[in-house]
Amino acid sequence: ICLQAFDRPRRVSCQHSFCTDCIRQLVTKSPASRGPDKLLCPLCRSEVLIPADVSLDDFVCNLPIDSLIVDLQTTLSRHNRNPEISRTANVNSNDSCKAHPGRQLGHYCFHHAQLICAKCIDDFHHEPHCRCRSLIEARRELQPRVDRVLQRLHSELNEAELEAAKDQSFENSKQKTLDDITNLEQRLEKIFESCRRQISVLRSDVERLNREYILNRKDFFTVVHSLLESTSHLESLNQGNDNKHLIELLPSVEGQLSNSIQRLRDLKTNDKAASLAFTLYDEVGEFIRRFSAVGFIELQGIPSDLSADLSHLQLITANSDAPPLSLSHILNRRN
Repeated sequence: ICLQAFDRPRRVSCQHSFCTDCIRQLVTKSPASRGPDKLLCPLCRSEVLIPADVSLDDFVCNLPIDSLIVDLQTTLSRHNRNPEISRTANVNSNDSCKAHPGRQLGHYCFHHAQLICAKCIDDFHHEPHCRCRSLIEARRELQPRVDRVLQRLHSELNEAELEAAKDQSFENSKQKTLDDITNLEQRLEKIFESCRRQISVLRSDVERLNREYILNRKDFFTVVHSLLESTSHLESLNQGNDNKHLIELLPSVEGQLSNSIQRLRDLKTNDKAASLAFTLYDEVGEFIRRFSAVGFIELQGIPSDLSADLSHLQLITANSDAPPLSLSHILNRRN
């Protein structure tokens, strides 16, 4: 009404907003020009009822503040003070409001956790039921939440690295076991041809248990890979200015993080690292007098389906759906 920038804008029932002092001037006009219990909107001429049991000043003060205009004024003021803030990511032309085609999704409703346009605030997201902010302010308010999620993601990956150290221990024990078997093979090769067959079986056991170990860890590798992908994606968005996609992704990453944490708890082995070990039977020392079984391979640290009865050992065909070789090559991607 005053043709100046809004000063403490308030919204009347027809959803038009005016300065507080402008509304006060309207309601203090003579009743003949406005009616004894109503006010005509200067823009649309709609009737705005004035309750009879309140004073005119209370009526004006009780009108809701138009927070959208206030937020826009605040944002514009900050942009004018700091031009760097204006260099935000461009909104994709396809990212327009479904309810109001052509309008950009430049705001966020905290109550509905939804990206909205400015028109949506007037049509569907009224205060005080909804709390709506610009993407820049929503990003600023949600930043502690983003930081907490990233902290939890990094914490889980650090624990995964500790768990990965067990895989290296297993690899070392596997190599030592194979070396022990090779040494035994060299000692017995000239004596018994049957020892050669058992050596072959023992080698197969090592590889079979290696596959069994990796298969048991396959779900663990998958969860860690998912955590790493989520961390990389969220860090990329957090370092950029794509507020819309960051806010859209955050609930999904939080849900995935909770599920991954629970899955990791379920999939973790005990504190003792798994290892392979070769046990040499005492009877082998007396092989010249009496031949017996060479020994056996066992997977230590996690349950194994390997039978103690070596007379029933059978070769197991490798699963064609090969799992990842180790966790290390996944975690190395962090570097």
